[in-house]
Amino acid sequence: MRLITAKRALSLLAILAAVPACRGGGTDDSGGSGGSGGGGNVSGLQCPNPGTLPFSTESSSFENADSADTESLERVKDSASDILGNPGGKYAYTTMPVEDAPLDAPYVFEGQKARTVVTTGLSFTGFSEEYVSFWVEDGSSWKNLGRQKTDTDGNYSFSLSDFVGGQPPRIGYAILEGDGSCTAHYSFLLERGANVIVTDIDGTLTSSDEELTKQIGDGNYDPQENQSASVMMNRWAKKGYQVVYLTARPHFFRAETRAWMIEHGFPEGPMITANQLVFGDSARTYKRTWVNRIADSFGWTVTAAYGNAGSDIDAYEDAGIPKDITFIIGENAGQSGTVAIQGNDYTAHITEFVDAQPDAN
Repeated sequence: MRLITAKRALSLLAILAAVPACRGGGTDDSGGSGGSGGGGNVSGLQCPNPGTLPFSTESSSFENADSADTESLERVKDSASDILGNPGGKYAYTTMPVEDAPLDAPYVFEGQKARTVVTTGLSFTGFSEEYVSFWVEDGSSWKNLGRQKTDTDGNYSFSLSDFVGGQPPRIGYAILEGDGSCTAHYSFLLERGANVIVTDIDGTLTSSDEELTKQIGDGNYDPQENQSASVMMNRWAKKGYQVVYLTARPHFFRAETRAWMIEHGFPEGPMITANQLVFGDSARTYKRTWVNRIADSFGWTVTAAYGNAGSDIDAYEDAGIPKDITFIIGENAGQSGTVAIQGNDYTAHITEFVDAQPDAN
């Protein structure tokens, strides 16, 4: 099923061009892993195309003839939610509605299996009523925790609790059984008091808000990052800080966003996306809610917050993030008492601030 018509796609593209990339929104330096911090993007399966799977699924062919046509579309639009919260305590999944409160187990993993052509990231075709199974690596073996059919748009949702130790491992995989492709679901369960870094993406990690618009129109386009953005985030991760990516991008850009972050070597972290296109006041509310979940519901300590838009400044202020650890880049740099990142370049900030911070607890 075509999820977004050409007319709606063009309308949304016009909105994105007029409103800087859903405002609310270098060089490589691989970070280590350990403690509560994230590391490099390392996983047991290389998604979306892992090759021969190390386990056998119940089926290995598509249920519907139309799915072969969908598979022939070259641009992957799979999406997969992440989990963040406390071990054995409250958690949130990154696609949950803003108005919902953090949850107790079981753990919800939502996603979509879809494809499109290289020339557009707005309209796409979901794998309709095809089997998806959820797998985790358990020591030296693999375990299947659930199996279901997608809906007509390619969506799936698992509610799972059968994990070793009662909580999910860092990575679980949703396998589209018809072609053996996979999508990684990440879990970040950190104790209260864990040190985290919160960052926007568009215009904060990327060189401008318009980079997303270029990527939407051309799946081969590689958005430019602000100077030393990935170096900075890896430096934080190497010190043991968990990076949390809080973007106003809608869920249907998760595939492009995750792929870009991996390609540019950003450390693993929960990638929080919006249920709809948000900007201005709606972006402020959305981001404030998530920062409150992080700081209040999970008890994590925000050591630094990065953004570029007025709604970033407002959301961080609303959530009680001190201005002296709120770092703003771009045309709003230094506004409202925040700390300015000058020249779209984090190099000096790394030396002057990041390197001066102690290792995370």
